[in-house]
Amino acid sequence: MPVARAEVRGLPVTLGPQPRGIRPADLCPLLSRPIAGIADQLRADIRDGDGYYGGARERREIDRRTYYDWEHTWQLVRELQPDACIFSDAGPDIRWVGNESGIAGAPCWHTLDRGRFVPGEADAATLNTGQRSGSHWLPAECDVSIRPGWFYHASEDDKVRSIENLLDLYFQSVGRGTALLLNLPPDRRGLIHEHDVRSLLGFRDRLREICGTDFAKTGRAIAGNTRGSHPRFSPNNMRDGNPDTYWATDDGVTRAEVILEFPAPITFNAVSLREFLPLGQRVERFALDVDRDGQWREYTRGTAIGNRRFVRGTTCTTRRVRLRVHDGLVCPAISEMALFLDRRMPHQPDAGAGK
Repeated sequence: MPVARAEVRGLPVTLGPQPRGIRPADLCPLLSRPIAGIADQLRADIRDGDGYYGGARERREIDRRTYYDWEHTWQLVRELQPDACIFSDAGPDIRWVGNESGIAGAPCWHTLDRGRFVPGEADAATLNTGQRSGSHWLPAECDVSIRPGWFYHASEDDKVRSIENLLDLYFQSVGRGTALLLNLPPDRRGLIHEHDVRSLLGFRDRLREICGTDFAKTGRAIAGNTRGSHPRFSPNNMRDGNPDTYWATDDGVTRAEVILEFPAPITFNAVSLREFLPLGQRVERFALDVDRDGQWREYTRGTAIGNRRFVRGTTCTTRRVRLRVHDGLVCPAISEMALFLDRRMPHQPDAGAGK
């Protein structure tokens, strides 16, 4: 049973659920009535299936590709809310990640053969990883609840996700290039319960603690190749904190490296990499090395960077760090290389870091 969901300045509002026998296209005009005048920036999502938007699994025998007339529905949303991002198994703008655990694949490509999928009927494993040679740009969104269920139950007040669990989810969703949509069910007072708030605030503080100091900013970047030897594409752009600048190589140079040298030893255990997405997801494989007594030792490696690759590893002290781009369809364009220290990392690194 699909529903229509609207988001106004970050506040999600559910319109629905859809009564059985009524197509979602017939509900779309509702979007224009209570919401259109509230804010210019409004996000509308429509989804079929067992969804976190309050839907229910369809039990009738229907042809999902034709029954709900999704093309008509999407057209109406475009007319009513042209800036909306539409979410479903098949997009057309954002795809479901294939689970409701909040975990993206490693890798998680931003492209997918959209024509092979239909809302409410999809290959969860493929949605989780995407397809490197996919025909459409369709980045994933991870959805998960802060509680065992999507709605509030007093019996779950002691089962709210812990601070460290939320942090793990962050590294396994945002850290793999996706958006993280965390469900916060209001209690019977219409408020977010105190236990949920406590975990959220602690989670925020942990992220600020980890990302408060980027040690890469203290280094100097040296690249084996810089596009046209032009400062516009300097490797130092990766550590300037500006998402609109990036390091790039000459056309045809798909294997390249950058070395960060530091005036004094730094200690880190988390690495953040980002590509310049207006030019697409380019990097196939990468590796990060550290200098140990004059010898390069591999610290982590991965497949795909995209919007972000944020991984944790063992705590390491060094004066040199090397990023190696192994493969890509075209030359790399990398906007961020950041190094952080989690002083309270309580466990082993993210299992996806070495994939």
